[in-house]
Amino acid sequence: MDELQFLKKFGLNFKIARIKNEFSQDDIVDKTGLSKAYISNIENAKHNLSLINAYKLATSVNATIDELINNN
Repeated sequence: MDELQFLKKFGLNFKIARIKNEFSQDDIVDKTGLSKAYISNIENAKHNLSLINAYKLATSVNATIDELINNN
């Protein structure tokens, strides 16, 4: 898996988990302190993310980083 595939997979799995948990992007902003634009860019694989932000995003949707990388 190359870097872009990795970012696409993480972003898609995050978005699926967010929607499954009925969270809006604004809910994730409130939970993580990250900007809505940043979250949108992650969901659309337009931004690389740090490990700590991956952790924040995963926990905000009741998932692990591993689940967001390996699902689908």
